[in-house]
Amino acid sequence: MIAKGDFVDKIVFATNMSFNDNDVDLIDRLSFLYSKRWGIETSYRIKKRSFHAKITSKNYHICLFYFLFSVLLYNLWILADILIWLHLQGNVGEGHLVTSKYFGILLVAIDSGG
Repeated sequence: MIAKGDFVDKIVFATNMSFNDNDVDLIDRLSFLYSKRWGIETSYRIKKRSFHAKITSKNYHICLFYFLFSVLLYNLWILADILIWLHLQGNVGEGHLVTSKYFGILLVAIDSGG
């Protein structure tokens, strides 16, 4: 019986991978694979929310330009965050030192001299 306040770790996967019932490392391998996918999904969500322009154009070239520009901004944010981690800590830690919102504020505030 589980007492109130106790936590039980449960992992549920739906997959079409074939496996052997005696494979004891299957859950560890699946956890590793899905954890890698989670990072990809998170990056898409952040890019869509923070960097993707809201446009109404039906022109493919304009939509493609804005999409590629948002990918460029996202990658620039990640690079800046990594460089700041390395400069301050000497290694890259968990999370972000520079949020995507603050990065956007900094980009807008940059004066090109013109």
